Amino acid sequence: MSLAPHALLKPVTYSRSITVALTRVCHNRCAYCGYRTATGSVLSLDEIRAIIGRGQEAGCREVLVLSGERPWLEDGFPLDEEAFIERVYNTCLEALRLGLLPHTNVGVLTRSELARLQAVNASMGLMLETSNRTLPAHAQRPGKDIDERVQHIATAGELRIPFTTGILIGIGESEADRLDALRVIKALHERYGHIQEVIIQNFQPKPGTPMASWPTPNEGEMEETVRLARELLPDIAIQVPPNLNERYVDLLEAGASDLGGISPEADEVNPEHPWPTIGQLRATLRDHAYTLRERLPVYPDVNADLSPVADRLRQILVGDEVTYVVNCNINFTNKCVGNCRFCAFRAGYDDPTAFELSIPEILTKAERAVSEGATELCIQGGLHPRLRLDFYTGMLRAIGDRFPQLHIHAFSPMEVKWLADKERISVEEVLAELKHAGIGSMPGTAAEILVDEVRQRICPTKLSTAEWVHVIRAAHRLGIPTTATMMFGHIETWPHRIEHLQVILDIQRDTGGFTEFVLLPFVPWNTNLGHQFAIKPISLEEILKVTAYARLFFGKDLVNIQGSWVKMGVSGMQKALSCGANDFGGTLMEENISRSAGSPYGERLTREEIEAAIRAIGRTPVERDTLYHRRPVR
Repeated sequence: MSLAPHALLKPVTYSRSITVALTRVCHNRCAYCGYRTATGSVLSLDEIRAIIGRGQEAGCREVLVLSGERPWLEDGFPLDEEAFIERVYNTCLEALRLGLLPHTNVGVLTRSELARLQAVNASMGLMLETSNRTLPAHAQRPGKDIDERVQHIATAGELRIPFTTGILIGIGESEADRLDALRVIKALHERYGHIQEVIIQNFQPKPGTPMASWPTPNEGEMEETVRLARELLPDIAIQVPPNLNERYVDLLEAGASDLGGISPEADEVNPEHPWPTIGQLRATLRDHAYTLRERLPVYPDVNADLSPVADRLRQILVGDEVTYVVNCNINFTNKCVGNCRFCAFRAGYDDPTAFELSIPEILTKAERAVSEGATELCIQGGLHPRLRLDFYTGMLRAIGDRFPQLHIHAFSPMEVKWLADKERISVEEVLAELKHAGIGSMPGTAAEILVDEVRQRICPTKLSTAEWVHVIRAAHRLGIPTTATMMFGHIETWPHRIEHLQVILDIQRDTGGFTEFVLLPFVPWNTNLGHQFAIKPISLEEILKVTAYARLFFGKDLVNIQGSWVKMGVSGMQKALSCGANDFGGTLMEENISRSAGSPYGERLTREEIEAAIRAIGRTPVERDTLYHRRPVR
């Protein structure tokens, strides 16, 4: 199997980040620190909003919320502990409101403080720095209490907070100390599984500090420490700061995989070391066979709970209403020349189970749907070898003439591409014909996973990622809105999922043409793909994590996140609504594709059943149309 060219490059991640340094006042007095000040204030909310706004304008997706440790213990500090934590909380809330994801590192906190901040943070962090309790760098009291720091990281693990930690090398510790500190981190991760990245940071001397004349660690020490961290922590990202390490590529070769938060502004802790630009990083890395990939401040494959912040972001963006649509699915044929390995719906042209509906039969189904209050028809079919474009346009006109009140949501990008190839015309011409005939919007299905190395294995004759993108962008240019979908839980990995989400996000930022993102867990039971790879159904926990991550990933750019009750059941759908989803989907009335694959959850729900399920979790049901306009209250 050949891979896409970019897949041959080794990935290196980074986060586009802005720092809100709430205060430099700190109760610790570390001998190497140039950040701390003895007296000072705390940023106001107006100042905080201004910084976050600059980050938003610069395209940042992360806000690092930083401060000195326990500043409230210092004489003259204007806030007590409770008020300071409230300021941290409100900073994170402002970041979420402006569409950025907070990562908070403000020192050792209590369990209740961690739990409070968890609801507004994508991730949190605290540097362990060292496990040596006798270092002169920490000798002046109050200093760093190693046991407190370990307990803080452990408590975050108990709360399932995605967490970043790390060690600081060159402050007087020995090689054995570095090994011991990494082993402490390893033990914490083995117990809780919540540590997503470990920073290997090299000490930089600061003028005016007791350690101003100390040397920085040499390049060999950094490489050896990175190598050791990689050996001990094989499933955790190892991060090195590129502004402190000119030869950061050598550290990548030693096992590092992440370059941390890259800010458009100065490094608050090491302002004398400017960040390289994203363009400089990308060019250097490509010269060494690496590819730079932006990430969120949370790693999705860590054993942590993303639902609190995803649910809070959902509430900020769309409130507590849960929308749904009264619709009817019509699959007009299962005759298909495709050979998608995940599909149990298709049939060969002469197969005894094959069917195709005539236009009068389709109108009969539409009439039933209208009688039951439907406002949308969702129409899709197999790639029928004999049906031509005039059948599709004739179907649209017949429905529009008979039921002008219905919105027709029809035909996947694969069907559009199939018709273009069959008629030997462009995709744009097919879409123009369909729009003229009455199509209102399109389902963004046939996406599966938008990574060609996956598509070549699960649907080798289907349209490529680039072709899917072309159809969707063409539809948006012509004023045909679409949904976006992702079928997950088969052979794809988390990096594949993230690449898929990035394709969707890039299109949405360019066109604004997606109405919703629909999560489709793979149903393996009756499929060749499921049998070939002995795939078990994806767990509900993993579905919920994907839901939460999608909410965080799309943020303000694509606010409607829909689960699939057909694939996860009503109870699963209710849980998804507490993990970032805000749309219940449709009544469907008829569903063939998931049912053919073996889904046990039925093919229709009534309006009353959907509303009861929504009210049961304390949310407000709202009927919508296909384009997310509210329907009049009945």
